[in-house]
Amino acid sequence: MRIERTIIADILTVEMIYGEARAYQFQQTGYGWPVFSKSFLQKEIIEKRHFKVLDKDDEMAGVFSIVKAEPIIWNDKDGKQALYLHRMAIHNRYRGNNIAKEVVNWAMTEAWKHKKKFIRVDTWANNDVLTDYYRKLGFEWVGKKQLPPTSDLPEHYNNIEVNLFEIRL
Repeated sequence: MRIERTIIADILTVEMIYGEARAYQFQQTGYGWPVFSKSFLQKEIIEKRHFKVLDKDDEMAGVFSIVKAEPIIWNDKDGKQALYLHRMAIHNRYRGNNIAKEVVNWAMTEAWKHKKKFIRVDTWANNDVLTDYYRKLGFEWVGKKQLPPTSDLPEHYNNIEVNLFEIRL
């Protein structure tokens, strides 16, 4: 497996993987991500914050995005503290193949290279399945946070409570 930046030509596959992940979320918990618009995905790709996990045959096994500062969720305005993982999704065919662990290992290396102290993730506070999964990946639960009704975050973050997780480097 290897991780590369997503390119605009990948958007249809990215949308398919997010669609599979959304269906899986609803099956597991009864709620899930909204449909991400093409413009939302294009923006992440253009900003070089969206990545793909490729298998040995260059098939996309998963996707995720990163941000380097999280002023609203983590009070990290200058981006010096952590690398933040978002919207990690695995192609159904690759479930159970430790793709998320590959992403976490990649994130640890990237964070270390940029002198970050943590890798951080968040999820809906009532998502017990994902909470347990993040713990299995080595993340420590560090608390909950109620997010504001509106903010500069993507719309699906409005007015929700999130669990906060981190791996200290």
